[in-house]
Amino acid sequence: MELKKNYLALAVISAALVGCGGDDNNSSKKNVSGVSCVENVCTLEGQITEDVTLTADKEWRLNGFVTIGAGNVELADAAAVAAAKAAGVTLTIKPGVHVKAFNTGALLVTRGSKIMAEGTAAAPITFSSIQDDDFDGQGEWGGVVVQGFAPQYGAGNTNACFGNGTVCNVDGEGGTGIGKFGGNDTADNSGVIKYVRIAEAGRVAGPNNEINGLTLQGVGSGTTLEYIQIHNNLDDGIEWFGGNVNLKHAVLTGNDDDDIDFDEGYQGNMQYVLIVKDQSKDKPSGSNDPRGVEANSSGADAVSQTTAALANFTVVGGPLNNNDTYEVEVKGEMTKIGYQPGLKLRGKVNVEFVNTVVANWDKNCAEADDVVATFTQVESDCTAANVLKTKNSPTVTGTIASDLTISFDSKLAYSSNSTVNSIKPTAVGTGNDSFFEATDYIGAVDPDAATAWWSGWTLPNTVPSLNN
Repeated sequence: MELKKNYLALAVISAALVGCGGDDNNSSKKNVSGVSCVENVCTLEGQITEDVTLTADKEWRLNGFVTIGAGNVELADAAAVAAAKAAGVTLTIKPGVHVKAFNTGALLVTRGSKIMAEGTAAAPITFSSIQDDDFDGQGEWGGVVVQGFAPQYGAGNTNACFGNGTVCNVDGEGGTGIGKFGGNDTADNSGVIKYVRIAEAGRVAGPNNEINGLTLQGVGSGTTLEYIQIHNNLDDGIEWFGGNVNLKHAVLTGNDDDDIDFDEGYQGNMQYVLIVKDQSKDKPSGSNDPRGVEANSSGADAVSQTTAALANFTVVGGPLNNNDTYEVEVKGEMTKIGYQPGLKLRGKVNVEFVNTVVANWDKNCAEADDVVATFTQVESDCTAANVLKTKNSPTVTGTIASDLTISFDSKLAYSSNSTVNSIKPTAVGTGNDSFFEATDYIGAVDPDAATAWWSGWTLPNTVPSLNN
């Protein structure tokens, strides 16, 4: 009992002295509820309702479900929405911070609040498991969830969550504690996530109810997502549930399910995305059907408002996508999962791919099921019979070239023997005209660049060199 008393006393004193909620110099002496420090180790837990700054001179830990702000509750009217925005909390994470999560750990930034996690190439921000520092775990903690006031569209074309009004309360995926998200502000700002690595995450709360490496629920275009790596997530790498936030420069490695997944009326843009599936496993760790890009829902859950433009993707499959000898349990039945497509486009999604490479997906580079899809300067190493499989009369403009020899150098750059015009897609959404850069190369990185843009800041030994 005496040990516990001393521990608690030290925690209180340390919190006051190190300024867990303080300014850049840690000079503030204000305690923040939900943040406790013992010497140089600080723990976040429960709900945090005041601004807090994480600095690189401390070790930071997530214990349990950590909630930033209180915007994930039922909001009854416009006044409640305004009050939630006014009461928003800012979580600031300084360059070089390493947040280590216990098995129960997860981070939720609720609508109205912000995460300002802006690392640098020299000092990226890292989220990982507390178990070790080798980043080779999977599903060892929850992940990062960001919620906003941007629109979500219901399954089966039930339209925007706010209907004819201003209020939206959608139940978020991810289990107990996630709460509500959504609104009618397409330009909503949930902060900045830049030069951030998220590793070893992925909590499965139940069938079709998971926390991804980075989960984006109703996040608006005022938010910045740049230079992000998701590594070894047990479920999807990044998943959008509605919203309008764009993504530029992302690396997704070793994720057990889909790497990029968007649905529920997501409307946005992505450029420079490297996807590399695990090159050593011949089947997923969980009950997953791993694809590179999965866009929208299928059948009765289709959402025709889902629209995206994607440019300069490199999507590299692995043995787990090309093995048709194993089964996993899906909705209570054992189902063969092998031969997953690099691009799975379905459910009335409207999607444009430009300057993209899909490689190492032996049997199925892409599927188009009841969609509107446009392909421009998209190439694969699939045979003609496997390059694009279609059903339910999709509308497809352009082609995915097949029977090509795809050669990667140490930068995973693809050099095309054909003429590549300098182009870019038409951006989705108001105010996004300047988002895309025109490129005269195919894939995520310029083959003439001295180094790849992911060099130096991604997790060590996580981007394999493929020379084939």
